[in-house]
Amino acid sequence: MIWLITMIGLALMMNGSVTAPYRQIAFLALGLPLLAVLTQRLTRSVSRTLWRQSIAGMVVLTLWGLLQSTPLPFGLLAHPVWDTLQDLGIAAQPTISVAPAVTRAALPALMLPFLVFAAMILLCQTQREALFAWKALAVLGLALAALSVLLEVAFPQTTFFSRFEVGRGAFNGIFVNRNTTAAFLGLAGFAIAGWLLMPRSKAQSTTPAATWFDRRRLVLGALLFLLVITLITTRSRAGVTLGLICLTLGFVAVFLLRPETDRTPVRRLGTKAKVVLTIAGGIGLFIAFGEPVISRMGPEAEDGRWCAYAATLKMFAERPLVGQGFGTFADAFPQFRDVDCLGSAGIWTRAHNSHLEFLAGMGAIGSLIALALLGRMLQVLIRGVQERRSLKPLPIMTLAALAFMLGHSALDFPLQIPGVALYFAALMGVGCAIAVLEQGSGSRKSRRRSRTVHDAMVQ
Repeated sequence: MIWLITMIGLALMMNGSVTAPYRQIAFLALGLPLLAVLTQRLTRSVSRTLWRQSIAGMVVLTLWGLLQSTPLPFGLLAHPVWDTLQDLGIAAQPTISVAPAVTRAALPALMLPFLVFAAMILLCQTQREALFAWKALAVLGLALAALSVLLEVAFPQTTFFSRFEVGRGAFNGIFVNRNTTAAFLGLAGFAIAGWLLMPRSKAQSTTPAATWFDRRRLVLGALLFLLVITLITTRSRAGVTLGLICLTLGFVAVFLLRPETDRTPVRRLGTKAKVVLTIAGGIGLFIAFGEPVISRMGPEAEDGRWCAYAATLKMFAERPLVGQGFGTFADAFPQFRDVDCLGSAGIWTRAHNSHLEFLAGMGAIGSLIALALLGRMLQVLIRGVQERRSLKPLPIMTLAALAFMLGHSALDFPLQIPGVALYFAALMGVGCAIAVLEQGSGSRKSRRRSRTVHDAMVQ
């Protein structure tokens, strides 16, 4: 587990592994721990079902991507661009994808998050393993956030796995884009929040409540506060706003849904009081420290995203069923670009809306498959919220992180950064593994076995 999470950290540290050769290095480094993990045996039927569904989803999407990039008999469903080439006398093998080589090259970035998710299901078959994995992801988030702060403060002129200097513009840290930085810091925030809300262990339950509260929750609370401040310094409007909203709502949901199992100082407050204080704290935090973000929310020059969204929808409308080809946005977009709206300067390599870009690339076929997989994950997490007791905060925070990433992906492209996608997949995998844990099954079985032996001896 440590090996796999360390490799995810390496992928993040190398500017999210978004460009060559760091992307290839990260993918190769992940290969060995994934192979080692995926050979393990699943002992729980519910986890086995979830694991199989995630692998099946990956296989189906990958096969669809391969089909898009493979010449079909008689030019079946081929992209119109190939007809144009043939009319010009240029020999070509018609495919669904407008750029088949690009589609094939993009498939590893599609497959690896699924494999990381499945690996986490395998690694988290017990409560102890799952909680350790969650904490390890939180520690990784804190470590990379600390590294980002160190680089920004002490080495702003450094080019860290990138041709751009660390200290240029807003807070970027180990990335070169503030929106990507905000996405990662937001996910790390949910990991820390889940750790903060974890139940006490047996050893901690024997200590005075105030002492335990001071030693763990105050430290984690302080670290979460510092991480939120760091998030705000990125000045990412979508990342900061959605992060604070989802984090606040996550805490509110925990206070509303988790049963009162102990009488620590915070628990003595009423539920309504905790909800009001949480919402007030989130709003107050944004007002007190959010000036860098608020200053960017006023009237400013149009950045062209709405024009790009409209053009991406036209891409989908031209080939709604089969799409333009996965990962081919940069190749297909120029044909649909509205010069009057976007102008002719600059190159758009992403739509700044991962949902629309996926829809245009994969078409309705691939998008419906992805939607079914998302629905299944939501079902698992909602079930976890309903059935977990002491661990209820973790599926809640997983749902909040999912909402944050889905919302952020509607305005940017965090899941198209390999390192961020891998970290997100790992967090979702651990959260789903916790959601399907058999609550107390081991202890119930041992108690039942002990009673049976006792009754037999008495008789």
